[in-house]
Amino acid sequence: MVVHGRVKNGVIVLDDAVSLPEGARVEVVVSSRADDSGDMMSSTERKRLKETLDRIAAMPLEGSDEPISGADHDRILYGQR
Repeated sequence: MVVHGRVKNGVIVLDDAVSLPEGARVEVVVSSRADDSGDMMSSTERKRLKETLDRIAAMPLEGSDEPISGADHDRILYGQR
């Protein structure tokens, strides 16, 4: 079952009434979107995330005599980007 809601004053408020048994275990997955109108990440946060992911992609893979970066791995497998 997937139930949608929003955080209001630090509390999760569900969009629709749902009857769950007392003590039921739930899993909360935070959506990357604030609402239907846009993304939660600012342009600065998005830039920092991209830079971090680029650094991770450029790291050499472990366990090889000839280290190859993640970026090289993708280029070899999927072609030049």
